[in-house]
Amino acid sequence: MGVVSAAADAAVVLFSLTIAVAAPLIDAQSVLPRHLFPAPLVALKRWYADEFGDYLVARPPGFLRGLVWLELAFLWPLSIATLYGILARRRWAATTSLVAGVSTLTSMSAIIGEILGSRKATPKLLQMYVPFAVFAVIAILRGLCSCIPCGTAGSSLGPTRKKRV
Repeated sequence: MGVVSAAADAAVVLFSLTIAVAAPLIDAQSVLPRHLFPAPLVALKRWYADEFGDYLVARPPGFLRGLVWLELAFLWPLSIATLYGILARRRWAATTSLVAGVSTLTSMSAIIGEILGSRKATPKLLQMYVPFAVFAVIAILRGLCSCIPCGTAGSSLGPTRKKRV
């Protein structure tokens, strides 16, 4: 079980690191003025949209802009917390992993649904989005299946001691 747990941790760290870097540098370009970003980042986003045929990134519809705001305000700080929590071996990292996974899976469901429903899905475009859905499921499972020491199930306060009178 230790190998599976370490693999899940590594996947969630990679996922969290990707969001921690991409959200403010790439995704934020969909909702913030272009002049706030250096030219190489703007060019990188444009190259990505052209190379992968990502019409959602090239011309973000309203729902995607809403998801980006959610990502910046909620998921980005949560990903940083999850990253720290896993690397520092904090118990609360299971909770942040679970919440980040649920948030990401919800967003990816809307995005992948739009891509498939629009009939503009290409294997190359799906290769960019499906891994985030997979990582989200791993993060959810990591949060739900974290080992809980005996005596702490159902409580975040740890084992209770009976007072001697």
